[in-house]
Amino acid sequence: MWIAEVVPMTAEQSHPVDAHGDDPVAMHPILGRRAGIGALRPLLVHGRRALDAPAALALRESSWTLHHCASLEDAGALCRRLNILAGLVLFPEPVSDAELQEIRLFVRGLPDLEWVALLPREALERADVRRFIVSELRDYQLLPVEPAGLTYALGHAWGVAALSEADRAADSGLEAGRFGLIGTSAPMRKLHDAIERVAETDLPVLITGETGTGKELVARAIHALSQRAAGPFVAVNCAAVPASLMQAELFGVERGAFTGASSANSGLIRTAQNGTLLLDEVGEMPLEAQASLLRFLDDKVVIPVGGRRGVRVDVTVLAATNRNLHDEIHQGRFRQDLLYRLDLLSIRTPPLRQRRSDIQALAEHFLRAEAHRLPRGLRGFSADALDWLRDQDWPGNVRELRNCVIQASLHCDGGQITAEHLVRLRWASDVPEQSLDQALQRAEKTALQQQLRRHSGNVSKTARALGISRMTLYRLMAKHDIGRG
Repeated sequence: MWIAEVVPMTAEQSHPVDAHGDDPVAMHPILGRRAGIGALRPLLVHGRRALDAPAALALRESSWTLHHCASLEDAGALCRRLNILAGLVLFPEPVSDAELQEIRLFVRGLPDLEWVALLPREALERADVRRFIVSELRDYQLLPVEPAGLTYALGHAWGVAALSEADRAADSGLEAGRFGLIGTSAPMRKLHDAIERVAETDLPVLITGETGTGKELVARAIHALSQRAAGPFVAVNCAAVPASLMQAELFGVERGAFTGASSANSGLIRTAQNGTLLLDEVGEMPLEAQASLLRFLDDKVVIPVGGRRGVRVDVTVLAATNRNLHDEIHQGRFRQDLLYRLDLLSIRTPPLRQRRSDIQALAEHFLRAEAHRLPRGLRGFSADALDWLRDQDWPGNVRELRNCVIQASLHCDGGQITAEHLVRLRWASDVPEQSLDQALQRAEKTALQQQLRRHSGNVSKTARALGISRMTLYRLMAKHDIGRG
């Protein structure tokens, strides 16, 4: 017999307190809350049916407290207050199309929860139900309820959610702990290792990478980890200094050296004494200044414009560029011997399209960082918004992603940022013209990437979901240069 063991509650009514007056969910072993035998775990339950008595009793004995919410708004408030990590969705028997859509919207509205479904076996005969379970849920159990199996499935969902929350907490603190560079993907871990390696030396480092990939952050990280961390960090944007002033800005100028030089200027290189000098966009430096820089790198002596005496300066020189300096050499715009001096050690910052697993952490970081300037009540991103963000190529990389997140939040009237908010930002004029074949190729690649992500890179499951053989999937992955990650 089915009984209404779980009753609808408001967020104010549903927070249990133990016999000692302590909050039983105030501590958690992963998240810094209290651990221990008997520690209660809140479980969000959604559905029009009730849980049978044996299953409810098994959950209570396994330290679960059940909180039923029919309203997504009430559920969101409850999850934030109790830090609910797992949810149980109860399918009606039979389930109609409208009921399935209602369940789908409720689950997608709480993307940080790991969900388990309880449903009749007949529901699995529907393809849309199977797709929903595979793409949106952590696990499912069939009716009639098997209490031990349900308890295990919910415990697994809670554990996965706790680890995900710990990762998000680590990402939010990454700015202090990992060089200010958000992300834990393989390319970022490789970048972290490279930063630590070159920071141990005092040699010039060339940092290359596309626009918006964090080259200056990498330079600051190298400085912070080096033996010069106590000295100044001086960044020079070579693209922003007029060619006629570059020499004076870098090397200084003697009073009266030219018209308008009414006072002496020591120059930015001398300002970086005992510290680090970053030559940002070094590929934009005029050839005359390149010759003077080459001479300085050889002898570490600065001769100001209009001066005759040199001054020895002790600095580490870093250079950054988004240009291919070898191409610039062939075009006669960059000195080959200067490249040899600057490129003793090199680091390349990965573009965002090669670290898509970091996009969620980056987007959430930007939302938190700008929260004081954005509409109140924002609760992050819906699942379809995160899918949309991960599907973009981001030619402007992290800088473009940040702008997109901020603009979308300004178009959002509270709640979550959805894919609809994000799509509005893409003007039709920004979409390059493409043939039908190009459009089909792009759609094929996007479908492959989405399914691989949904199945955590599992080739067999992805092939089944797409209705193709594993060999065909491997061929398509190679064709589109897609990895499993």
